[in-house]
Parts: sequence; C-alpha cells; structure tokens
Amino acid sequence: MANDIKMRRVTNKLQEVFQNKVDMSDLTMPNDNHFLTRTLAGLALMMKSGLDVDSSCSHITDNYHDMGIDSIYLDESQKMLFLVQSKWRNDGKGGVSQSEMHTFADGVSRIIDMDLDGANQKIIAERDNIEEALTSFGYQIQAVYIHTGDQKVNDYAFRPMKILLDHTNDEDNEILKFDEITLNDIYSYFAKGQGPEEISLDDVMISNWGKISEPYSAYYGTISAATIGEWYQEYGNLLFAKNIRYYKGNTSVNDGMEQVLLHEPENFIFYNNGIKILCKSVKRKLKNATTNETGLFMLEGVSLVNGAQTTGTIGHVYLNHKEQTVKARVMIQIIDLSQATDEAAARITKLSNTQNRIENRDFASMDPVQEKIRQDLSFAHFSYLYKSGDDMTDPSCQLTFDEAIIAMACLNSDISYSATAKRNIGALSEDITKPPYKVLINAGINTNELLNSVMIVRYVDKELRKRKQELSGKERLVTIHGNRFIAYCVLQQLKKDVNFSDKPLYGEQLQNRTYKLVDSLIKPITDSIKEIFPDSYPANIFKNITKCKDIYEKVK
Repeated sequence: MANDIKMRRVTNKLQEVFQNKVDMSDLTMPNDNHFLTRTLAGLALMMKSGLDVDSSCSHITDNYHDMGIDSIYLDESQKMLFLVQSKWRNDGKGGVSQSEMHTFADGVSRIIDMDLDGANQKIIAERDNIEEALTSFGYQIQAVYIHTGDQKVNDYAFRPMKILLDHTNDEDNEILKFDEITLNDIYSYFAKGQGPEEISLDDVMISNWGKISEPYSAYYGTISAATIGEWYQEYGNLLFAKNIRYYKGNTSVNDGMEQVLLHEPENFIFYNNGIKILCKSVKRKLKNATTNETGLFMLEGVSLVNGAQTTGTIGHVYLNHKEQTVKARVMIQIIDLSQATDEAAARITKLSNTQNRIENRDFASMDPVQEKIRQDLSFAHFSYLYKSGDDMTDPSCQLTFDEAIIAMACLNSDISYSATAKRNIGALSEDITKPPYKVLINAGINTNELLNSVMIVRYVDKELRKRKQELSGKERLVTIHGNRFIAYCVLQQLKKDVNFSDKPLYGEQLQNRTYKLVDSLIKPITDSIKEIFPDSYPANIFKNITKCKDIYEKVK
C-alpha cells in the first residue's frame, strides 16, 4: 500500500515537472512508460548535479542505439561525467537484475573506451564532453542507475558493474564510481522540495554571533562542523545550486582539509576560510536572549555560495568519523536577501567565488633556484614564467613552471617521476625542501637540458594530438593517456645526443626526430598493454609506477 501511494505521488510529480519538456519526437507511438523512463534520466541529473529541468532534458540520450545510457552530462564544477541508466517500474517494487546491470556496465565500458560506433546522434553529440572527462586531470565518471524499484541492487546483480569498477580503478585512482537511486530516494527528493529555493534549515545554532544591518541583514559567527555535515548528508549538492563550484572530491586542498579534521579538528577554524550562505529569509529565534553567545536561526531558501569544498569535505568526514566533526568549528556568514534584488544576489555569488587560490607554484616561486632559471633562460632569449599572474602569450619565446617541472620529471631516468607527473602534477612541487621537487629542480640544473626537454615534450604532445584524430580503440587511448610515458621514452633516447646538455637543440630537426619516435612507440606500447594488462584502463596504467616500468621494459 505504501509503495502504491509513493508511486502515485512520484508519477504525478514527474508529469508536472517534465510536462512538455522531454523530447519524444523520435517515437512514433510514445506511451507513459517511455515518457516516465526519460523523466527519470533527466531527474537523475537534477539530483546529482543540481541542473534545472530544461538543462537536464537536453542531455537525455534515451533512444534506439543508446548503448544502455539514457542521459549524459559533464559537470565541470564537480569535474564529473554522469552516465545514467533509467528504469521505470509501474509497481514500485523490485530491484535491478544482473542482465540490466550488464547492459549498463557494457555501455559505460564503451564510453570509457570511446567506442561510440553505432551510437545514436544524442550520444554522438556528447562526444566532446566525454573526451574532456577522459583526458583532463581530476575528472571522474559516475555511473548512476535510477529506477522506481524499492530494493537496492544485490551483490549477484551488481557483479557486472563490480568487475568494471575493479578493472577501471586501482588503489591509488578512483576514476569510475557507481550510485543507485531508488523509489525511496526519488520520493524523499520531491518530499523535501525540488530545487534550492525550498531548502530550509531550522534551529541553526550560531555561537559568538554578530549582525550587520546595511545594506542587507547578515549574521556571522561560528558553527559546529557536525551541523554542516548533517546538512550535506541531507541535501548534498543541492546546497550549492547557486554556487559556481560544487564539491570536487579528492583534490589536494580537500585532502589537506580532511587531514586537519581527522587529526587536529580543534584547529580547523584557524586554517579554513569558512562558508557563506544566501537565504531568501532569515528569522532569529529567542529574540529576548540577553547575550550573543548563542543564537538560534531559521533559514529559508538556502544556497551555500562559498565553501563548497569545505562543506563537502566535512560531509565526507562526518559520514565515517562523526566524532571528529563534533570537535571542529567553522566560520559562517548568513546573508538575508529578503530585501535584495536578484542582481545583487548574483553579484554576491560571483564575487564570493573569485577569491585567490594559493597554488603550489606560489610556494615554488620562493625558491631562489627559480630566479636563477629565469636569468639563465634569458640568455637563450626565453622568458621563464614561474609566478602566479604570469600568463604565456608567446610560446615561441616563453615557457612556464608547469612545463619545466613536467619536462624534468620525464627527463629523469627514474620513471616514477613521469608517472607522478601524470597522476598528480602538484605532488612534484608539494614541498620545495625535499624530493621530488629537489631532485628535479635544484642549483645544479642545466638550463640547456631544461629548454630542450620542454621543447621535446611540446613536440610529443603536438604529435599525439595529431595521431589521436587518426587512431581508434586502445591505440587512441594510448595517445590520450600515455603522453607523459611517451615523453619519458622519447627523452631517454634524445638526451643521449652529445649536444643535449651543451646548447639549445629545438628546431625542425629535433621536431622531426621526436615525431618519428612518437610514431614508433604507439603500437608497441598498445601491444604491451594488451599482453600484460589486458583488463586495465590506460588512464590508470600510466599513473602506476610499477606498470609503467613493466611496459618500458617491453618497448625500450
């Protein structure tokens, strides 16, 4: 009986929200099941990324030859590619079968392999977004199965996806994630109110609070990190619907915050910038309180516009180590926009999200060796850009800090540095007082070697971009994910040139030698992967030091 009521309410809500929004023109005789299945594909994107209805519908791919993928969306703020399969069950019962999961896993696998042969035009239209997620640092793929059954997938049915997850991920890199949305999740989403304007937070307790009255009412103080964790568990990314960024997961900054929460939570408030919340209205309770030590507030129409990474990290820690979040406090600003215009709210959101971020190269710029490199390169008529704010305008006579440290990582005979450059470039300059930075950048650096290496890496990247357009399958994936490994292989050969350390060698001759080496490596590398790591995803292979060593032994 309860499921019947839930299904009726969910059905009515989906029809209300998606009426005249979903493209059904490809079906000659569409029925309610077709329509409702597609609404689920759009709804999943709304729930996971905060898209509005129109935007979510534009990414629905359900059709003939959809490869088992019913919607695709690249969320650049979360650095997440969402791949959705939707299944409408009229009775609101049951779960996902193994055959259904197998179809979905097969489609996800094809997306990861960029195997879009025979796919419908809606899938093909997402090609650039798919490639962006597969080739860019920091992106993950989330496979989402949304259905109106009342049961979570069991271990037997989940097996096809489990196999794909195991083959795609390794212990250091989680590229593919899985999530399931059931009838209960859908019902709860609608029951709480669809959209950020409906999020209300009651009994929000602020300590040592103060108030600003002009031009808008605003409150500030400190709040328990555990309270923020509760919010994130309840609402997830819907909290950030007006934010320029969503929670991005495991970044170096977020990992640092997590370590502070776990090991010194009492100091979290001193290391963190806090959060800022916009509200349609703010009501203070217990107005007769005589001190500002504690204030109790009712917040309506909540959107967190600054502090998405703080909130998401706290939410992640709260899930597994709630006791640590109880010990931590966070600075909070609450702005009441009941008297503000939409334009003012948009301006607050924009300017709250354009704060300066300290990058690793800001710390590296304090190393005197960086200035020495700049001076030495100036004699070769090259400008070395190693400080924040230095933007490259002419590559023919400029090179950057990032280019330099990647090139030196690939030049070094220890393959672990080039693998690190692929896995996490920031780790190369995380601490300028010790390796790997001190191994790659030190007072003994030869700027001729540096300049030649940067140019060779540029030539490698240029040739790989060209070959990527010509190749398919595993070979194409090698050109996408193997760029640093291939640069390592090329540099190990070209650094044997007798003049490599004595003078700049860049020019047409070096460029052509590099192109030939790149072309000669693609097939042997691909064959080696097929032989020794047939089930591994190339993006992970080239981030794994041991696997890179094994392949290099085959192709050197």
